[in-house]
Amino acid sequence: MTNWQDPKFFESSDPVQAADSELSSAMFPTNPALSQEVESFIDNASATIQGMTLVEHIAELRTRILLSVAALAIAVCAGYYCAEPVIDRLKILAPKNTLFIQITMGEALMTTLSLSLYIGLALAAPVILYHVLRFIKPGLLPREQSILTWAVAGGTVLFILGVFFAYYFVLGPAIECLLMFGSNVAIPSLSIREFISFCMALLFVTGLMFELPMVLFLLSFTGLISSEKLIKEWRYAVISIFIVAAIVTPTQDPLSMSLVGAAMVGLYLLSIIPIRLCGR
Repeated sequence: MTNWQDPKFFESSDPVQAADSELSSAMFPTNPALSQEVESFIDNASATIQGMTLVEHIAELRTRILLSVAALAIAVCAGYYCAEPVIDRLKILAPKNTLFIQITMGEALMTTLSLSLYIGLALAAPVILYHVLRFIKPGLLPREQSILTWAVAGGTVLFILGVFFAYYFVLGPAIECLLMFGSNVAIPSLSIREFISFCMALLFVTGLMFELPMVLFLLSFTGLISSEKLIKEWRYAVISIFIVAAIVTPTQDPLSMSLVGAAMVGLYLLSIIPIRLCGR
């Protein structure tokens, strides 16, 4: 702390600035490792800014947007040719006596086009994410770049796992449970558009819910949660998970909600392991 009786203190050209500097050093001690990382980031950012003007940054953004749109257009065209096999694959999940009908004119065509868009988004997602990361990566610290890269990669894998889980373990039982109820008094007849929309919604929602471990992992770096806190509050987490599963699951049958909720509880417990391994 500052020694006010030290004559050298008053010899400073700016005593107020000297006292403020010493007080700041005492209250906010510097971290050499963090300072070195920040200095390296500033040097790299300065080199990037000096090497590219604002117009060049905008031109780069425009180029990456055009490349992403082109990749999406190509993927949608590829998805159009894959749409019919995907529809046939989804129809297998329905009971054999289910009748699929076209209620309005052009319904089958619009269903095929919307499904082509879903497939195109899935196929073009890696290209779009690549261009997004390449554009924002120079503005991040090295540690933030590493976290973001692993988060995108892990989130993509978890989403794919969620879609496969929904298709093989949730979608079939949900369709059978909803259609077989009352089948003794009425033959199940489904609009092809409503059926595909129902399947896509359930697959997409389940894929998003499988992002829970990645969300918890990222929150652990902010200090909001820790592995000890997750273990301590597991009862409240289980209740919250099943409430969320009941709200966001497109179906209203308890079987589907229970399957999705149970999977999320398992992912919640598994997410504690990497968080603890990272010392959080």
